[in-house]
Amino acid sequence: MSPTRKEAILFHAAKLFSERGVARTTVRDIADEVGILSGSLYHHFASKHAIVFEIVTTFIDDLNDRYEAALVPGETARERLDRMVAVSFESATDHPYATEIYQNESALSSQPADSRIATAVRRANQYWADAIARGIATGEFRTDVDPHHFHRLLRESVWFTVRFHRDSLATGADRLRHDLIAVFLDGFAAAGPAREPAAPAPGITPDRSAPAAENTGSAPALLDLQRNIRELEEAVRELRLPRS
Repeated sequence: MSPTRKEAILFHAAKLFSERGVARTTVRDIADEVGILSGSLYHHFASKHAIVFEIVTTFIDDLNDRYEAALVPGETARERLDRMVAVSFESATDHPYATEIYQNESALSSQPADSRIATAVRRANQYWADAIARGIATGEFRTDVDPHHFHRLLRESVWFTVRFHRDSLATGADRLRHDLIAVFLDGFAAAGPAREPAAPAPGITPDRSAPAAENTGSAPALLDLQRNIRELEEAVRELRLPRS
């Protein structure tokens, strides 16, 4: 089915906003990409910022709806987080470039606390926080790691994965989800019988011949993880710096 004119405007605007930034994208730029006159765009949106608002709020609202629908009574915290990562990738695929716009535009992440965007973002974050708290309470997750720090690292890693794998997200989501869960939750899992390795992504056969790093005393995997986390923290700090 061909997209409607409004859907075409939202798609092309989102792509331009993510590539150039909102400030450097004009209504004429968007209209040219869609193949309409600038004046025709105002039949659908009152302003450029109205387009930005619809892109971001539609994405976050859909994300929250999917998080809620994905809840399964009696599931483990690991299962819940695994499903949330999968749902996040699905929503990001269906709303191209929305997460990149939210990350890039400081004005969107610094909305008043009672604004629609801020309220929706808090709701989304609470799903992550609740799942992590559940895992700590049930003994699935470690208690010596700051849950707020872990929450932010995992959440930001999900959205950075979307950002850096945008072109392959629709086809590579299962592998990306597996890798994120394996890296974060295997490290956050409490020692003991409850600790289970990440299930392989569809079509991936795990290598059973190589001994686990933790049993051999080898450290390269841990060092790689520590380096990746440091790089992620640096990237997060850069994104949060005030723009001049």
